[in-house]
Amino acid sequence: MFERLRAKPREWLLVRPPATAEGRWQWLHYSAQQACASGTWPPPSALLQLPGALIIPALDCSHFCLPAPPGLKRHEWPQLFEEYAQQPAEALLVSCLSREAGQLELLVMQRQQVQQWLAECAALGLQITHGWAELQLLPPPEAGQVVEWRRAQVRCLKAHSRQWLVWPPVLGERLPQAWRDLPAETLEGDWPSRLARLEQVPSVLENTRPAHPQRAPLMSGMQRRLLLGCVVLAACWSALYLGQSLRQIEGWKAQVRAVTGPANSLQQARAALARVQAEASDWQVRQQQIVALEQAFSAWLQQQPDWSVVRIELDGSHWRLALRGNGPRPLPAEWQAMAQAAGAQWLDEAQSAAGQLHLTFELGEQP
Repeated sequence: MFERLRAKPREWLLVRPPATAEGRWQWLHYSAQQACASGTWPPPSALLQLPGALIIPALDCSHFCLPAPPGLKRHEWPQLFEEYAQQPAEALLVSCLSREAGQLELLVMQRQQVQQWLAECAALGLQITHGWAELQLLPPPEAGQVVEWRRAQVRCLKAHSRQWLVWPPVLGERLPQAWRDLPAETLEGDWPSRLARLEQVPSVLENTRPAHPQRAPLMSGMQRRLLLGCVVLAACWSALYLGQSLRQIEGWKAQVRAVTGPANSLQQARAALARVQAEASDWQVRQQQIVALEQAFSAWLQQQPDWSVVRIELDGSHWRLALRGNGPRPLPAEWQAMAQAAGAQWLDEAQSAAGQLHLTFELGEQP
């Protein structure tokens, strides 16, 4: 992007497009760090062999000094002023003149206009290798002074390498106060009578071929802001979800401790929880067996109205009943059938007085 310093002075044929449609191209022979000859087109044929440099008129470009984030790519330069640009970034040709203190010094031109000038130069037989804005031709001023280049079409002033002013006649003769107060070195003519060392001035053209459209940015400024907002919202939601998950995990841990008791390790907690789950499952099976036995006895009592239940006991693994009645005593096969249907086992019929029955059913282990 920046022109390397050369050990020897360079030599160019500077060409500037006409100010009006009826005008002619102007040229200047630059050699040994000074202007050797100038005029309107065509130049002497010998000068056509020199590398050409396209001079961008001061009124056809804009100069910016803008803060720029580190790592900003070339194709992202137009994004720095897209907020107030009145045309697509692809229509602009942006060149960086300098970068320092977190700021970019940019020159902005109309891409189509520059391409047209380059095409006209090619038609004139010129090989354009460099390009400069008119204000880049002015030499650097002394500290606290201004270099002013006066022409009929425009006044060009430079107070610093980054401080330019282009003042067309339509604005009048009176300059802004900040510029009027500075002593000025005035240069006149179609070309500055004293030139900058062009070997050290960065070119505003990327290469000698017609400029290719800059790669469009992947996202506009509004899209980047929306994406940033979405990222912030996602981060907030993730933090909230993480906090809720941590609180829920602590609640689960408290529930496990309440059920299994304190544990010194994850293995102990897992074993205790498995034991509690097994006990709960075993108790559920026993409840199902008890319900089945109760239903069977209810059906039997309906068929044996002379018998009634006096007492029922449950010690966890055994279900005991005490019956009283005057009817015939049932056969053991009836109790065994009831137990088998409920998944239990009838143990025995305890010895009892006449008119009483004492039955014991073993609920057994969990299947």
